[in-house]
Amino acid sequence: MAHDEFEQRLGLAALFSQQSDAARENGSPLYAGIARAAALDLAGASVLTGLLEPWARSRAGDMLPLRVLGAAHRLVLERGAPALAMWFPSVGGVAPTNAAGRGACYAAWVDALAAHRSRLPELLANPPQTNDPGRGAGLSGMLSIVADTWGLPIRLHELGASAGLNLHADRMRLLWPGGSWGPPDSPLVLHDAWRGGPMPSATAPDVIERVGCDLAPVDVATTQGRLLLTSYTWPDQPARFERLRAAYELAMRTTVELRQVDMLEHLRSLSPVPGTALVVWHSSTWMYLNAVERVEARAAFARLGSRATPDAPVVHIAREYLGERLHARFAVVTQWWPPPQNHVAQGFSAGSAIQYADSPAHGLPVTWMTPRLVELEDM
Repeated sequence: MAHDEFEQRLGLAALFSQQSDAARENGSPLYAGIARAAALDLAGASVLTGLLEPWARSRAGDMLPLRVLGAAHRLVLERGAPALAMWFPSVGGVAPTNAAGRGACYAAWVDALAAHRSRLPELLANPPQTNDPGRGAGLSGMLSIVADTWGLPIRLHELGASAGLNLHADRMRLLWPGGSWGPPDSPLVLHDAWRGGPMPSATAPDVIERVGCDLAPVDVATTQGRLLLTSYTWPDQPARFERLRAAYELAMRTTVELRQVDMLEHLRSLSPVPGTALVVWHSSTWMYLNAVERVEARAAFARLGSRATPDAPVVHIAREYLGERLHARFAVVTQWWPPPQNHVAQGFSAGSAIQYADSPAHGLPVTWMTPRLVELEDM
């Protein structure tokens, strides 16, 4: 999905069909089957078509299928959909393995949504709050590169932070064949975290400020906050649940500041500070901005970068889906103000969009590559 496609209104059947393909590619047969059945159902008159009619004109970037899947999972976690719970491994159920089981699971899924139709406006109101800590594998590597480049304390800010779990990226323990990175005593261990090369150095970043912004920040110290994040974790992926539980424990050890504010407003409020490196990061958030907001965000980053100095550099790190033309899934792309000397030698200039790595939707593993210039109108 290229960025102009975020604005397209393809119809719910097409959106659920795309989600089915994405779920299959990213290791969730359960969600692939449910989304495929939903796509067929939504092609004509059906109970599901009626339930989702208020959202029939959703733009692709709204990620409505993920909102609906998350809503049904939340009903299961709240013990409000016992027939569906039988099929969800997240609560001890067994995912279907044949056509009859998939049919029964899908019927229970629709029944659960229908039984709670009055809650759908509430459950579908906000973007998915996945906040998968696996995304921290890419950020941790980039923080090491920033530390190695500038040798300055880092002020880390995240746009669309949700619960801010990835603001703890430097506190995660990363393992891969032949190497490791991060505190050995971290409760959150990311296995098979890095591949490819050249990999980041072992320079430990000194993160002195951790701030995230979100229109609806999630407090993982509360039951409701943890329930929300868990509902957006795919039910048949136990490793992701283990990462999430470990991330909750890590979040209790390190303080972050979460602000309830629009990401563009927060971005415009930032300034370089002498003696520190300002790192602004976001992951899987760009699609939620409309075309005008993306233009405004690019301009805000350029203005912020124009005020940077070697003693107060600004670094923009994005882990986003940026279009098939990159032959990437979720590219890790960075802009530097000013550019590091080794990048200047390669012909990169201030604000150049440079890809360092690729990653799957949920973050692991990160595949590092020789940094290369990419032409991205949406960065």
